[in-house]
Amino acid sequence: MPEVSAKGMTRLFSELVGRPVNFYEPSSSAPSPAKQIYAVYVVKPMDSIRVIHADAMLLASLAGALIGLPYEGVRERMEDARVDEGLADALREVMNIASRVVSIEHRAVFKAVYEDPRMLPSEALGVLRDPLYTSHFEVRVDGYQGGRLSLLAPS
Repeated sequence: MPEVSAKGMTRLFSELVGRPVNFYEPSSSAPSPAKQIYAVYVVKPMDSIRVIHADAMLLASLAGALIGLPYEGVRERMEDARVDEGLADALREVMNIASRVVSIEHRAVFKAVYEDPRMLPSEALGVLRDPLYTSHFEVRVDGYQGGRLSLLAPS
């Protein structure tokens, strides 16, 4: 699988949200202690699964930046037990656009977002537990909270 580049991710997400977003190689390989969100993709024509998992506040920050919601508003909405529909729709749009970098050679189709990894489809859970390919990034979003994002793929 061709490598996803930090430069390509930086360009894609900066253009998407209209502000500087920077992807870097992480300083540590330790898993993030932050709450995670999982996005599942199917790569065509092989029907193989890819999973992105990222810090929830990072993805909420990207979604908030996409719709022009200031960071304080993002933080308040994420503190609520249930994220409102506007932020949830923007989050799904961010994950849909991310399909461009999930597979460089083939078309990736965004399927769903999950907050609980136990709810992942069995194939996606298998990729999460034992990926053959991983790519990890530290992400900074100008004016918002950054975090970690990882792309996982099977053989």
